[in-house]
Amino acid sequence: MEIKLKNLILALKEQGPFRRFFINFFITRNAWGMFHINSHIRGDNGKAKVIYNTKKSAIKSADAMTKKFNKHFSIYKCIYCDGYHIGKNRNNK
Repeated sequence: MEIKLKNLILALKEQGPFRRFFINFFITRNAWGMFHINSHIRGDNGKAKVIYNTKKSAIKSADAMTKKFNKHFSIYKCIYCDGYHIGKNRNNK
């Protein structure tokens, strides 16, 4: 699976402003996960993750999952497809 340049640029922009970008890449290092193939596919079965076409629909679903499972879920722009996915980082923050 190839990284789409357009989506890479959009995903990097969503890490802004610069302070947040710096923290996510160089302090917590959580943003580096966007380059792993498992940011687009499920590691347990190799199938594509649910693709949300809009940021708004992804946020709505992530909020519902947070309430249902009592864990923090966040959204991110996928660099491999044109959509958004839901995930949680290793620190669950």
